[in-house]
Amino acid sequence: MGQNAFRRSFEPKGRPLGSLWADAAHRGRRRPSLAFDHYRALFEFAPDGYLATDGQGKIQEANRIAGALLRIDQRALSGRSLSRFIWPGDRRRFRARLTALRRSGQHGFEELPLKLQPARGEPFDGALTGARVPVEHSFALAWSVRDIRKRTRVERKLKESEQRSLSLYRQMLASRDELRILADRSLHAREEESRRIARELHDEVGQMTTSIHLALAEIGADLPEAERERLETVHGHLDALEERLRRLSHELRPTILDDLGLRPALEFLTEGFAARTGISSSVEGSTKGRLEPLVETTAYRIVQEALTNIARHADATHASIRISRETGALRCSIRDDGVGMPIDPVTPGASRRRGLGLLGIRERLDALGGKFKVLSRAGGGTELLVTIPFRSTG
Repeated sequence: MGQNAFRRSFEPKGRPLGSLWADAAHRGRRRPSLAFDHYRALFEFAPDGYLATDGQGKIQEANRIAGALLRIDQRALSGRSLSRFIWPGDRRRFRARLTALRRSGQHGFEELPLKLQPARGEPFDGALTGARVPVEHSFALAWSVRDIRKRTRVERKLKESEQRSLSLYRQMLASRDELRILADRSLHAREEESRRIARELHDEVGQMTTSIHLALAEIGADLPEAERERLETVHGHLDALEERLRRLSHELRPTILDDLGLRPALEFLTEGFAARTGISSSVEGSTKGRLEPLVETTAYRIVQEALTNIARHADATHASIRISRETGALRCSIRDDGVGMPIDPVTPGASRRRGLGLLGIRERLDALGGKFKVLSRAGGGTELLVTIPFRSTG
């Protein structure tokens, strides 16, 4: 390929390479031939390999980097087919790109990763970028040739890292699901154990206190009137014990929750809370029907724990509970008008006893994929916002 052919191949349409120097040439500072020499040097000493081919892919010109990449003297490339230096497995893709550039009339510039087959040595990862260059009434094809082995190694390592990360993420999700199932089973087992203990308290201990009442009545029938008054005191203590056992049995497993649902169970809970603590309380909202048993139980236990925290730490005069059934979830708010609490009470340095209560709430919510948020400020009370998703319609 002579200088004129080289000049025509690389001159942009309507913009001869030497035109950039034309003004200087007219002023006598630079000759047009020097402009060609300048662009020839840019071509020859470019950091990438450059080739010029005809429409059939026959090489007409190559720079020194192209010769070095293809392991052949650059002058020996002239007249050879570029496809000869493409790995056989990628030649079809190269020919498709060559045909597209030849027929489309578009300039191209899209990189084509493939394996290059040098004249000597093994194939390596490379890339070709082709451009259609107008030349008078025809065209030539200009190609850049790059060695992308380093880039492909980096990309391969990134892909491997991405695959490892994806695998670890999937393992994490599987472990999280397994932990959630185990937590679900643990909560279910705890509730069953609470139900068993509550039944024993109600049935067996209740029968024992009834027997004691009957035995005291028989004893009292044989005692003088003055001694009977002392037995009445014992009866009073037994009555208080029975009431406490009934309350404890209900707290362990409220039968009203199983029989009537969440709202009635919360009302019964807050009535007992107000009677024991002197803190007035209210329940608002509705579940619009029954919910999954585990959702009802979880909500009830969370409110129970929150009320315990209020009684122990809040120095409040009123507590309010609001429940609402929304799309896909039960939302519950427990609010008090007490002294407030640290914003993140679960972190070290916060109140240990209150933090343990909230950790228990988090444990229950994690089993169902729920979440909670604490809103509080000093002297402004505290609000616990809870969201429990439904696992099935209810």
